[in-house]
Amino acid sequence: MREMSDRHWRQFDDSVRLMDGKAWVGPSARVFERELRRNRQVLQAQLQKAVDSLRRSGVGSGSGVVL
Repeated sequence: MREMSDRHWRQFDDSVRLMDGKAWVGPSARVFERELRRNRQVLQAQLQKAVDSLRRSGVGSGSGVVL
């Protein structure tokens, strides 16, 4: 699970970086950037929640699941 989480943790980073570089400007861009950052935060929170939940349940201890 940790490996999957690590693969997806930075899913939106390239897009956020482009927005930081002003790849798109104007009111629509600001709305899009806020949504993009919020979605990145939600994704990372859910990935962390999944990993934490599996750790608490003991999954990974000898089960072949990599946390």
